[in-house]
Amino acid sequence: MTLTIQKEVPSILIITALLCMLCVYAGNKIKKADPYEKPTGIVFAGLWFVEWADGLVASTVRPSYVERFGPYIGSLTMYLLCANLSGLFGFNAPTMNLSVTLTLALITWVLIQAAAFKTNGVLGYFKALFEPLPFLAIGNIAGKFSPLISLSMRLFGNILSGSILMTLIYAATNALSEAILGWVGFDFNVFGVVIAPVFHAYFDVFAGFIQMYIFISLTMAFVANELGDE
Repeated sequence: MTLTIQKEVPSILIITALLCMLCVYAGNKIKKADPYEKPTGIVFAGLWFVEWADGLVASTVRPSYVERFGPYIGSLTMYLLCANLSGLFGFNAPTMNLSVTLTLALITWVLIQAAAFKTNGVLGYFKALFEPLPFLAIGNIAGKFSPLISLSMRLFGNILSGSILMTLIYAATNALSEAILGWVGFDFNVFGVVIAPVFHAYFDVFAGFIQMYIFISLTMAFVANELGDE
């Protein structure tokens, strides 16, 4: 029996460790900062980020949920950004691993169900599964699990497909470089250096930001939908 470690595991550990150290460092700086002085550097960045995440939750979910829901959205944003953009630095993006995206989606799914229980109560939650007609219960139950599947597969599929396409682009430009310049003994992917950054800008940077924003937006939208109107 051979024990194999998935190629994304080192990236997961490194990114998680770096984010933990960054949060501890920023937290210590903020604690020591003078509240009467204008914040600068990492203190300013940290305060701006927290304010941004809280504002997003207040406008999308509701203001009363900022304190309990804001930290999750902020943490999710930081992790997804670092994970999605890690391919630019030679890492295997953690979000290329279905276990990672499924875990994040599972946390969101638990929050969605908790919001539904809070709004409807235990009896109301299970009663709604059989409405408007009892034979629709199977569809209603499947609908409860659809966010779990859609959130995890959307993020996983988009990041993985971008990585595969970049691999194909490097292979194609390398073959082109060898075909045109190989006959003079020039062993370098010169076309890859010129062409690849353009595609990296889309598949890593643009797609990474978009997929992060879609994930957190859907998370807040699903929770807000279960909470209903105040």
